[in-house]
Amino acid sequence: MKQRPFFLTFEGIDGCGKTTQANMLEQSLLNRKLSVTHTFEPGGTVLGQKLRTILVHDELNLSLFAEVLLFAADRRQDIDEVIEPALKRGDIVIAERFADSSVAYQGVAGNVGRERVEQLMEIVTSGLVPNLTLLLDIDPRASLARKTDLDRIEQRGQFLDVVRYAFLDMAKSQPHRWVVIDAGRSASAVFRDVLDAVLSRLA
Repeated sequence: MKQRPFFLTFEGIDGCGKTTQANMLEQSLLNRKLSVTHTFEPGGTVLGQKLRTILVHDELNLSLFAEVLLFAADRRQDIDEVIEPALKRGDIVIAERFADSSVAYQGVAGNVGRERVEQLMEIVTSGLVPNLTLLLDIDPRASLARKTDLDRIEQRGQFLDVVRYAFLDMAKSQPHRWVVIDAGRSASAVFRDVLDAVLSRLA
């Protein structure tokens, strides 16, 4: 398979299996002798690790707009430090979350405003859009049952229902970029669909 720069993202609500699937995909692509860079939000850079502590663990009573701005800072640093250099090298970049997460979580579910956050993300990302976005879709009750320690965002309860449908709405409106995968199944069953979707695009 000929290597070319390719940017793919995993999206979905908390507990949908993004990290598990991203790790499995990274290893599968490496086994095919492809160059891969794997990053995640928040926390894929040193700055991101510090911001993650604030965003996920600290009880600072952040406003939703302040929250989206902190995620934006993390994202821009990740682009400058990790994503763009990797794409320039010709890598396949696997990212756990990107701009779509801000639109779904803060823009729609957090009532900051979808259009407002989309405009902000256009500035933050300098128009960088993934070649492929894999939405790992799962009912929030099933996803949170997988977790033993819920963070600040996960504790918002029905908030995640709104996030889920925001993601599904984005996927429906941009079928050329999004692939929706049923994440309520075993990790191996989900991964078969993930790998099929990625390899078909890379080909």
